[in-house]
Amino acid sequence: MRADVPGRVRNTSLPKSKPLLPLFESVVNAFQAIEDAGGGRGHSITVTGERERGLDDSRPGPFETFTIADTGVGFTDDNFRSFDTVDSTYKQSRGGKGLGRFLWLRAFERVEVDSHYRFGDHYLRRNFTFIARDEDLQAIPAPSDRTTALTTVRLIGLRQPYRDECPRSIEVIAHRLVGHFLPMFLDPDGPALTLRDGTTAPIDLRSFFREHFQAFATVRPFTVGDQQFTLSGFRLRGTIADHNELIYGATFREVITERLSRFVPNLRSKLIDPDRGSFAYLGFVQSPFLDSMVNNERTDFSIPRDPPYRSDVPAADAAADLLADDISLKAIRDAALAVIAEDLKPYLDEINTSKEAAIVKHIVDDAPQYRVLLKYLPEFIDQIPPGASKAEMEAALHRQIYLRQVILKQEGQRLLAEADTVKNQDHEAFYQRFEKFVSDENELGKTALAQYVIHRRVIIELLEKALSLDTETGRYALEKTVHSLVFPMRATSDEVPFEQQNLWIIDERLTFHSFLASDKPLSTLSALGNTSDSRPDLLILNIVNHALAFSEDKDPVGSLVVVEFKKPDRERYEEDPVTQVYRMIREIREGTMKDKAGRYIRPANSNIPAYCYVICDLTPALEIRIQNMGGRRTPDNLGYYGFNESLNAYYEVISYTKLLADAKKRNRILFEKLNLPLTT
Repeated sequence: MRADVPGRVRNTSLPKSKPLLPLFESVVNAFQAIEDAGGGRGHSITVTGERERGLDDSRPGPFETFTIADTGVGFTDDNFRSFDTVDSTYKQSRGGKGLGRFLWLRAFERVEVDSHYRFGDHYLRRNFTFIARDEDLQAIPAPSDRTTALTTVRLIGLRQPYRDECPRSIEVIAHRLVGHFLPMFLDPDGPALTLRDGTTAPIDLRSFFREHFQAFATVRPFTVGDQQFTLSGFRLRGTIADHNELIYGATFREVITERLSRFVPNLRSKLIDPDRGSFAYLGFVQSPFLDSMVNNERTDFSIPRDPPYRSDVPAADAAADLLADDISLKAIRDAALAVIAEDLKPYLDEINTSKEAAIVKHIVDDAPQYRVLLKYLPEFIDQIPPGASKAEMEAALHRQIYLRQVILKQEGQRLLAEADTVKNQDHEAFYQRFEKFVSDENELGKTALAQYVIHRRVIIELLEKALSLDTETGRYALEKTVHSLVFPMRATSDEVPFEQQNLWIIDERLTFHSFLASDKPLSTLSALGNTSDSRPDLLILNIVNHALAFSEDKDPVGSLVVVEFKKPDRERYEEDPVTQVYRMIREIREGTMKDKAGRYIRPANSNIPAYCYVICDLTPALEIRIQNMGGRRTPDNLGYYGFNESLNAYYEVISYTKLLADAKKRNRILFEKLNLPLTT
């Protein structure tokens, strides 16, 4: 099976924002070649950049070629065979994917390789040119006159757009090289590394590392069980790092990398140093223990991810009681995170101060139901990411309320279980626990009440919006919009949770009922034996002992309520709404009621009290009809009320203006107590 090299190069992704990635791949190969040669200080890597000659001498020209020279093992037969094999697995144990050389050709026109390597007691030379063509590489080795190994890889002809995106400053390239290979620079016995561009003084990258990275790093020891660890904390600036990481290494090599934001929300983004600018934090954990536990491929450690469960050791003492065989990655991580928190304490404290102000403002302005959590804020503020949105803060605060409810419920169950077994000498301690439980329960109870009050404010604001003229359409909302705010349409009280029943908008007393049907034909209600197709907007029944079997000598129905909504700004009525609800009352009374078991219930009389609410806008014509019925104006002149003696029915005609105004007045004191004033 032949490989399509041009096609593979074409399908290799290289963002223009990462023009140095092919160079990094070459340096990785050089490190690995030196490692295969035995490593040590006697080896070296030199990176040389060659610039394009331009007409403007006032600024350095762009780089067009990079040469990487190393004293590693070179292009031996095994290494060359791997290089000439597409998707080679030769370096899979080192994390290699066999794609680096295709990145070269993605960014450069060609690559020239010249390698002198040891073969027995003499040296051979293998040189070839690598371009995007579909044919086997011809690189037959020949005798070399060198007495030491040397391999040079020339990446020639940097293409656009990578040429324009590549930094022109050799110092910037040095910074990115060191940042990318940071763990390797921690090895004091690693090879010498030099960067040059032929026009300025060469840069010793190890000295550059000590001056720009190590000088600002912190080194902190910590212990897990009986094993000693060291955390080196680096502050990476510029574009060499865009997130905070924790690296677990062995023999100065990266083995496992984790995003710190997974465990510390405050480290979701770069940190701000007012003196030197923003930086990303990189923590590098080393230990002789990790060196001894790394697998052969250096891709993982032979230790468990999570600690073993030990029922004989209290959780608080588990970390201190660990043996070497018990140490897990989580135990190391937890200890390292504590060290990182200490290392970054000034920055994290500043973040928490800013978060605390934002959370307090959110609670005071928008979410007073969480006010009880303010005194617990230090306990969970680290779990909220910096710059959290209102939705994120709401979710975090709601979770804290839920967790405290769960803990409180568990404590209540324990108190009940222990109440009968408490000995005399333990009474005082038990009573203190009980007092704290009652105090905490009261606090959460206030929170639930606050949530309900906030719900009322939202409903009133939605009602006000629904009753406003739509400036785009020039129309008012449909009656079903207002209806649904009070109670969902085409549903009964058996189907709708209490929290969605907003009957208090009309009258607080309507909240307490036995059965409610919304926009349902009377003939469809199992609680009524009725054939009428009339559909009251709201039918409310107050039934005595509704859950029990009704006896014939006791009237199960105490009263009925009919609520009728009319479209805001409606002008004409074929049948005035008061007459309409009178008709529905007669139809309801003519039916035969059933209990839950389906048995017919005969009311003691057919003249049980009825209460009628008509919600509509008052037009001159409608007002005349109501006045002709003997309706009386309410004191605020926004509605009418009256009583029909023959029907034993009290009625109220409530304008939408009155409905909204009265709902605001009844709830205003509640909103003000929570510092939630209405907008109007």
